[in-house]
Amino acid sequence: EYTDNPKFQASARFEHRSSGRGSNTVITAGATGKISPALTALVRYQQANSANQKLTGLGDTANLKVGLAYRDPQNDKFNALLRYEYRKNPAVIPDTVLLGSGTGSEDHTFAVEAIYAPNWQWEFYGKYALRDSTSYLAEDLVGTSTVNLGQLRATYRLGYSWDLVGEARLISQNNYTETGFVVEAGYYLTPNLRLSAGYVFGKVDDRDFSGTRSAGGPYLGLTVKLNELFDGFGLQKVPPRQQQKSTKTLVEKLKKATLGVQRGEI
Repeated sequence: EYTDNPKFQASARFEHRSSGRGSNTVITAGATGKISPALTALVRYQQANSANQKLTGLGDTANLKVGLAYRDPQNDKFNALLRYEYRKNPAVIPDTVLLGSGTGSEDHTFAVEAIYAPNWQWEFYGKYALRDSTSYLAEDLVGTSTVNLGQLRATYRLGYSWDLVGEARLISQNNYTETGFVVEAGYYLTPNLRLSAGYVFGKVDDRDFSGTRSAGGPYLGLTVKLNELFDGFGLQKVPPRQQQKSTKTLVEKLKKATLGVQRGEI
């Protein structure tokens, strides 16, 4: 880990485990850097393989994320995130063990999302993602697809305790389009504990959406801010100021010695 520079931090980890049941290797690396007071760049990579000796020929699972975040420290009304993600996920079918052939997929996702809060009552959230996927069903059977994902959400606070939320989602692939809508009301039991109830029109769900909507109909939700609810949970304390080394030069020391001689101190 490298944390000496407040504008750049990086870490990496390599782990290998071996036992009678199999072996497994995990690689993790990440870095975060400040391009400007308002721009932050980040990258994260993860790779792991299977820990079962019977799954021979199964490739590694890999995930790469690269992002550029915007947040003005002087004005928090608008925040944005530009993201690219690469996913490689091997999978298995019964033929994998017998014949060595399996399934797998690779995804390339480009996404941009933003939050705009003109005042304390209104908050608008939007996200658009473009995902290009390739599926490997066999050596001579490869499928490709391109999916467009859109999400819009508006929140209106009636006061300090109640709010109303409306959301729309869209998934488009070739000639197929699916939409879904959400209406929700929330009540803050405490400033950090929110109870909500709503209704989902359409089961529009995807891993690149914010929030899960895997089923239609009514639902209940509970949202908790752990870092403030449990007295600083997850917040790193600032270390005490360390003793600094002396910055006096040899010239300053000689001047001090000369003044001491003139005053009869030396």
